[in-house]
Amino acid sequence: MTATSLFFSERMAVLAKTHANHPALIDRDCPTTFAALHQQTLQLASGMAAIGIKAHDRVAVWLPNCTAWVQTFLACAHLGATVLAVNTRFRSQEVADIIGRGKADWLVLWPDFKGIAFADMLADIPQEVLARLRGVLAVGEPGSTAMTAIAKRGHALHAFSDLLQSTHPVPQAFGQAPALCFTTSGTTSLPKFVVHNQHSLIIHADSMQKAFHYDETSRILASAPFCGAFGFSTLTGGLATGCTVVCEPVSDTHSTLEQIRKHLVTHTYANNESLLKLFETAPSPATFATCKLFGFASFSPAITNLLEEAERNHVALTGLYGSSELQALMAAQPLDASQGDVSVRYLSGGRLIHPDARVRVRDPATGQLAPHGESGEIEIKCSSQMLSYLDNPDATAQAYTPDLFFKTGDLGYTVSDTQFVFQTRMGDSMRLSGFLVNPAEIEHAIEALPGVQACQVVGATQGTKILPVAFVILYAGSHADPVRWAAECKRTMAGYKVPVHFEVVSEFPTVQSANAVKILKNKLREMAGEILARTS
Repeated sequence: MTATSLFFSERMAVLAKTHANHPALIDRDCPTTFAALHQQTLQLASGMAAIGIKAHDRVAVWLPNCTAWVQTFLACAHLGATVLAVNTRFRSQEVADIIGRGKADWLVLWPDFKGIAFADMLADIPQEVLARLRGVLAVGEPGSTAMTAIAKRGHALHAFSDLLQSTHPVPQAFGQAPALCFTTSGTTSLPKFVVHNQHSLIIHADSMQKAFHYDETSRILASAPFCGAFGFSTLTGGLATGCTVVCEPVSDTHSTLEQIRKHLVTHTYANNESLLKLFETAPSPATFATCKLFGFASFSPAITNLLEEAERNHVALTGLYGSSELQALMAAQPLDASQGDVSVRYLSGGRLIHPDARVRVRDPATGQLAPHGESGEIEIKCSSQMLSYLDNPDATAQAYTPDLFFKTGDLGYTVSDTQFVFQTRMGDSMRLSGFLVNPAEIEHAIEALPGVQACQVVGATQGTKILPVAFVILYAGSHADPVRWAAECKRTMAGYKVPVHFEVVSEFPTVQSANAVKILKNKLREMAGEILARTS
């Protein structure tokens, strides 16, 4: 790719000529060529502009991995609108937060997708939050019950299919605005919104192409959600460099194996638990005959046999690292000794894929930089760093050192100035179903329930999974109601955030520090582990 095409509209226009008939995307076995995708994007951009979407508008995209997600992102990039990526597993409370704090102007959704009651969830969001929306773009059949219900709420409803057929003039491309916003867990009770511009997204895609040796024969399986950094980097690393990206809105182990076989997949990246299931379920190593590289993020620390399973299936495997702020797949352990220390190849972390990137570790106790091999907080400086936290300059400034290294909040050690090993999160965040979750988010939701005075949530390991466990203190005279609590949590939060157990306690374990009384999360994690061991 030419180094000058650092905006998506330019890049896709080039690919529409150089790779015109090459599949850009395969969605549910249906291919879309680069030429067709670019034309669809331009028509959608013209339709979106005609209803009033413009540069610097914020568009919340609540869609699964599908062609419409890609079309919407590219059309927004052309117009200079910012996509606020929304997880389809989010529920009313979380979507309301994104629309509200994210100051969304528009919402794109698929009302009838997977039987999820999107219309009911919208009805559960306070009207004052939805009032700022200027319109809703709905994918699916215009006359469906769900679309009718949304229209009755008084929102200006636009059929996605109509916008794709627009005959209005295509506006001139506007690439200078922020392009994409992820939600991520922060140190406060509410997730931060991480903003990236088009320039850094495309530079990162180009670096991925070189690091993972993509060419025109590469077919990248994108199983992780596009709404998160892991899935989005998988998408753009292929899409922006002329490769074919394979996806489907709903997938499981068996359908993923079928996609690998049917579409001759060469690369995929997933959490270690998902990859282990693929290896254990595949009928024979021949299933992976076309696969050149699988990369994994270690979301389930209890898994120990992934390497053996990969070798049994003759698949090259490497550890990965990334974050919303730095983009995913921005580090991968080397496969060749000429590129770095291969002895840590199967550990999370990696060699930074950007040529000018550097990594270092700082001792959290002394504040001094640590030598190679000694653990501390990982700090990284690279070309894929975020633009900012949305509308939060103070948090943005605090995230960086004076010389602009990003403070990851992760514990690890360096192997060299460009390679490192990730060990664990330094804070109390939990990795649930592959998503990093701030426990305070769950705690605040539970503390809003009747009878609950205070709550602490920790993650505990059961088998290969990390599951949330809630410790609850009740008001005097109140009674435990875990069934109702779980039902209320399921109504307002993604299912993976709902505690698998509610334990009523009279007090939390604490310690008196120099500045305050601190709750001993490590003690609660021990208690949670014992509870899950008894109930498994």
